[in-house]
Amino acid sequence: MKPSAAHDRVWIDKQTPTAFRALNSVASEVRAAGAAVGLDRRMIELINLRVSQINGCAYCLDVHYRAALAAGVREQEIAVLPAWRRSALYTPFEQAVLTLAEITATLPDEDTMEREYALARNHLTDDQLAVVVWVATTIGAFNRVSILSKHPVHARKEKAMTESAQASTVVRNDEKQRYEVLYNGELAGFAEYEERDDETVFTHTEIDGAFSGKGLGSVLAKGAVEDAITRGRVIRALCPFIKAYLDKHPDHDAHVIGKGIIR
Repeated sequence: MKPSAAHDRVWIDKQTPTAFRALNSVASEVRAAGAAVGLDRRMIELINLRVSQINGCAYCLDVHYRAALAAGVREQEIAVLPAWRRSALYTPFEQAVLTLAEITATLPDEDTMEREYALARNHLTDDQLAVVVWVATTIGAFNRVSILSKHPVHARKEKAMTESAQASTVVRNDEKQRYEVLYNGELAGFAEYEERDDETVFTHTEIDGAFSGKGLGSVLAKGAVEDAITRGRVIRALCPFIKAYLDKHPDHDAHVIGKGIIR
């Protein structure tokens, strides 16, 4: 995007979309690694919030405040997070995670880093420690993209559904054979498919509960179906969600088995 009178910054994510998609893929892999070692979405969102607070990223704070609430973080925990060291709200494990996230974000002097790292290591496994560093590093990258792009934070109004659509992107992940919907850089859901001859067979669709209520399921279905059609594929909907979407959009019937195509 070129700077203009209304927006005088280059939007880094739009200017180099392949790099931004790669960053999204890293974030997705890191979340999966976290889940595998006992770092649930709640803990991931606490890291995202704390690092975004340190870096002063208004856009990411707006996004991850809502994601944190949806993941089960309490309002009080979010309010006190900048002063977590002075409260008793967080468990020793959570304190260790936040300590490591902070030194990853700030890279303090060596003595401070050694002391804080040792504290974190008392409570985290090596796998958990690695994931925390990756989460803090990844959200730090998103912070810098958003701050330098000057991504705006809009007051949320009744048109939230439209804003959700504008903030989302659907990409095809050929390696995992699924379409992914990204919301402000976060993997929010996916639609799995199989390629059989000239058919794209949709088998399963899932939206992360942390992103419910934003209409992303419809955004995902639309993007997946339209991409398949653009590639000249014939659609077979075994997934109930994709089937329901197609039932509501008969303009795609000519490309759908069981509707415009009989086999």
